[in-house]
Amino acid sequence: MRFLVSGLLAATILGSAAIVYAQQDEFFDTLLISDEYSKLDKQQNDSLAASRNARNILNQKRKQFNLEQDRKLKKLLEQQKQQEPKNNAKTKQNMERITQLPQAPFGLLWGATYEETLSSGVVLTRTEEKDYPNSFIATQLTKPLKEIRYVVVTFGEENSLWRIISYGNFIKDKPDASLILKEYHRFYNLLKSKYGHAEETYIPATKQITKTIDLGEGKTKQETETVNEEIGNPNFLEQLENGDADLYATFYNSEVGAALSVNVDGQGNSYLILEYKNLKIFKKQQDMTLDAL
Repeated sequence: MRFLVSGLLAATILGSAAIVYAQQDEFFDTLLISDEYSKLDKQQNDSLAASRNARNILNQKRKQFNLEQDRKLKKLLEQQKQQEPKNNAKTKQNMERITQLPQAPFGLLWGATYEETLSSGVVLTRTEEKDYPNSFIATQLTKPLKEIRYVVVTFGEENSLWRIISYGNFIKDKPDASLILKEYHRFYNLLKSKYGHAEETYIPATKQITKTIDLGEGKTKQETETVNEEIGNPNFLEQLENGDADLYATFYNSEVGAALSVNVDGQGNSYLILEYKNLKIFKKQQDMTLDAL
């Protein structure tokens, strides 16, 4: 099942891919090259830049998450239970820095290093994430959610926490996917309230309907029409599982972009994927790369 961040929420926007998405949208394209944009006051610049960055980072082709990946993550989690948390020295200097870092979901801190995250009591186990170097499964979080199976964090090459992706519990769902849709709408409303700028994307499955047209004088003809299936139709779970339908939403403010997607594994179990990305850290990383080119 394909998902967004990573909008989202879903392949990855990095480097030139971010520019491609901006170019596909005329409005955001003008923000990149307009002289008038550079003359706006700082508040306007920040608002527009946040909007542009959120669009770039969230409206991405969402990668496919399969059962084999899930099994590997479960194995790592089992190994993790046998590990003792690492006790890193909490020096006065790093404690002062930690207190200044912005709060992230699950009690994590945006911009924290791998070492700083460990020092807060979080257990980190390395996992492979394509295009996301230095990713780890995070457990013993200070603010876990009972609806979430596990959380993966990404520090990147710069050793700065900028991405968090979480996988919801499996739900033995009904054919219309009503159980996961209930969870989806609940999280949708919460994320909209916290981050704003909610935008839902639904790619429907389609079906062919044949109609008989009366031509008069006893004559008829057959016409075939393609119609879109609705969210929650009687076969919605199967459509999501096969990739015939896709449902996700993105949210963002000036600091963070989030993507929420509905997914189904190969055994008819539905679950949510919730991805967060720190837009400011992402932009800083992009600026550093651009400056080096």
